[in-house]
Amino acid sequence: MRNENGRSFTVRAMELHSQYAWDYNWILQTMDFMKAMDLNTLILHRNDFIDLIIYPGKYFGYEGNEDDTIFETYSQIFRKLYQYTPTRRSGPYQRRAFLKRVLEQAKRRGIAVYIENKELYFPDIILEFYPKLVNDGHICASDPFWLEFLEVKYREFFREFPEVAGIITAPATGESRVSVSSNRCRCGRCQQMKKEEWFDRVLRAMYRPIHAAGKQLVVRDFVFDPQAHREIAGVMERLPEDVVISLKNTPHDYYPTFPDNARIGRVGSHSQWIEYDAMGQYFGWGIAVADLTADYRRRMAFAREQGADGIIIRTDWESLDGHSAFLTPNKINLYAGAMLASDLTVPDRDIYQRFLQDEEWLEDGLEKEDAERAADWFGRLMGATWEATSHMLFVQGCVFSDSSLMPVSYEHGFWLAEEKNSLKAWDPTKQDVLAPDREHLELALAEKEEALRLVRRLELDSGSPADGIRPEKARWLWERFHIHRLYGEMYTAAVNALTLTRYVLKTEEDQKSEYYQEKKRQQGQAVEALGDWEKKLREMFLETDYLPHTVYTLMDADRMRCLYRRMKDLNV
Repeated sequence: MRNENGRSFTVRAMELHSQYAWDYNWILQTMDFMKAMDLNTLILHRNDFIDLIIYPGKYFGYEGNEDDTIFETYSQIFRKLYQYTPTRRSGPYQRRAFLKRVLEQAKRRGIAVYIENKELYFPDIILEFYPKLVNDGHICASDPFWLEFLEVKYREFFREFPEVAGIITAPATGESRVSVSSNRCRCGRCQQMKKEEWFDRVLRAMYRPIHAAGKQLVVRDFVFDPQAHREIAGVMERLPEDVVISLKNTPHDYYPTFPDNARIGRVGSHSQWIEYDAMGQYFGWGIAVADLTADYRRRMAFAREQGADGIIIRTDWESLDGHSAFLTPNKINLYAGAMLASDLTVPDRDIYQRFLQDEEWLEDGLEKEDAERAADWFGRLMGATWEATSHMLFVQGCVFSDSSLMPVSYEHGFWLAEEKNSLKAWDPTKQDVLAPDREHLELALAEKEEALRLVRRLELDSGSPADGIRPEKARWLWERFHIHRLYGEMYTAAVNALTLTRYVLKTEEDQKSEYYQEKKRQQGQAVEALGDWEKKLREMFLETDYLPHTVYTLMDADRMRCLYRRMKDLNV
């Protein structure tokens, strides 16, 4: 289904995860930002969101009417709740009040609210009520009970929260409590059930109560390899036409070095929404700054050409409490994503100038020409960040991090790059980019040398701000690039040690050659440099007080110590 307006998207959404999805004040601030930026949809993402906010009453003995609220439910089942699961007794009705208030505030701002999760999720007490759901210690994914459970819980949820616009779910990730993708049950039924059949049954069980409530089901193709892509793709296309398909902009997570998701534009007659990450789970968390304005522009234009009518901008990550794009220079991605979603032709300068104005970076009374020059300076600086970060965290486009964290061992690093996050699975031209030969080693080393040059240049340039930038903002930005440079130097040291080690261990080239002997010497130096970095990071931890605290998560001396020790254990 195509939006006839080629310059904008009908659904312009912002997504909050876990901690922030439950923080009322944070949600209000986010909605105010959304309103100012013409975003119209808020997504609250937590895998157990539904299960924390309803009981569901049927499994505790509730029998009632369609117009009952959670309090009528509670009035019938409070004794059994207290007997079996006292910690959940009051939680759902208290969280109900929170969500009701969020929904009222969203209504006042003209913002639709969706709940996102990964199914199947359920409260622990269900396994005690139905022990047959566990076979030989493993939860049975194919038990038909789960289909009933889904219908019951979504009926109860929409009876309680008719203001919610819909549900967004991902059944194929294996990150839920029960999924055929990670099913370890060995019963006959599980062994015979095809993954496609399980996906279809689960999604249709969800669709029935959601559709009956007049709400939207949105299904994500969140997968980790081409096989899983194929398994879920056909199921999604056969779903009723009013089901929306949500696709990551790249085929595997949010790696900006990966190609466009080939599923975009291939969803049959379904509407499609495209997901983008602003915070930087895989590209430095904003601690290594990464302005994706140019990437967003290209990928959003491609999405519109393929008929997409919705954009989702992810602001944070459920596994990293206390961190968000709102807290780092990557907030520029929120401005870029929002403004491009409304108008793909908006000039870059307008995006940067809007950021400087709204974030109060410009001095009072600035002339138009001076404001434009400040925006040009800021745009040149920020526009160079992605190149620096991509050379730092990736090797020839391959993912060399654990969600932006250093690998903890030689084996871990290459498992991340070649198995878990394989680029060559999606781009055959990358088949040999990590090969342990002279050509590819030199490319990897040169890339890291370029990363160092770029991050040092960014720190230097940020120290000479344009006229009209407030001094306190300029100082903050310089400190961000100072940290970026430290992180870049640390990360380059780790990747150089890994790639040199692989060459020395695995190459089939002449090991008596002068070149090989020189690289072996460099490999020893590179590994010892990790020990030096451990000391530097310990000093930084004791002597600095950077915010956000996640600076110290990315640059953890104990993590470096582990990598150093594991590399030494190789006895190269």
